[in-house]
Amino acid sequence: MNMKQIYKTLSILALALTASACYKEEPIVPTPMRDDLLFEFPQDNQDYDRRIQKIQEEYGTYIIYKDIDQNLLNRAWINLYPSMTLVAEPVKQEHINYYLDQLQTHLFDYCDSELMKSYFPKYFFLVNNLHRVDNGTAKNHMVAKTDGVDFWAFSLKEKDGAMQTVNIRQARLVLAYALIKNAFDEGKIEIPDSFYEGVDYGNVIYDAIYSDGTVHEWHYQQRGFVKYVQPSFESEGRTTDIAVVASSGEDFLMYVRKILYTPPAQFISEHTRWELIMKRYQIVLDVFNDLGIDLSAISEGPTT
Repeated sequence: MNMKQIYKTLSILALALTASACYKEEPIVPTPMRDDLLFEFPQDNQDYDRRIQKIQEEYGTYIIYKDIDQNLLNRAWINLYPSMTLVAEPVKQEHINYYLDQLQTHLFDYCDSELMKSYFPKYFFLVNNLHRVDNGTAKNHMVAKTDGVDFWAFSLKEKDGAMQTVNIRQARLVLAYALIKNAFDEGKIEIPDSFYEGVDYGNVIYDAIYSDGTVHEWHYQQRGFVKYVQPSFESEGRTTDIAVVASSGEDFLMYVRKILYTPPAQFISEHTRWELIMKRYQIVLDVFNDLGIDLSAISEGPTT
């Protein structure tokens, strides 16, 4: 065999080996690692753990119900209450399914997993009687917390072995809004130009209604603005600060909170006389309907 033939044979062998190597080294899709988790997951082998595991697979969030210490509860990006400490008690095992039922009915049933999966927190803590303590004085029960570093918390109240009545509607609104806000901040929800048509962001805001029922042309509702609902959904107030309303996206988010806070029939009753509000109201509803999110249904809550 001459050198030319030897070279040709070696080239063929090299190509064959290269092809074989390429075939054997196809990229492998890695199984998601859980080494970075702060907790073992699932945390037990009960029926509710199977439910929790299914939720994790569908929505990406790890529901945790034990080994939640005070340090974990008090982790936050910004400490709005430096003189206070968050405390809670563990959920009793016999109540975990009830907690999951409430979350399913008041949150997950309203969420398309493919659409909203990436906007859930890494951890979702289930706790009992979550509240702040200020210099030894216990404050009111908190049904939901959504400003943790990598977690949200959902809290019901148990006393003497029985579940107590809590404001579950507030929990639904707080949790749903947190999801929407995360999606909005990530650019998933876009504000259409039509939302801004005819809106005056330049002049000061008035809120008085005269004795004859008329209002100034700069009255907030005449201008298409709704009341300011707190992100905690505890209360609402008249809109008087144009700087707040005109800040990036806030006018739109005020509508989202007001629609969630006020059931549809009440919203329409409150705003029938304000043509611009009703126009913008429908625009906001349409934005979310196009995404498969029914703000009115979340506001009204489950029918059973």
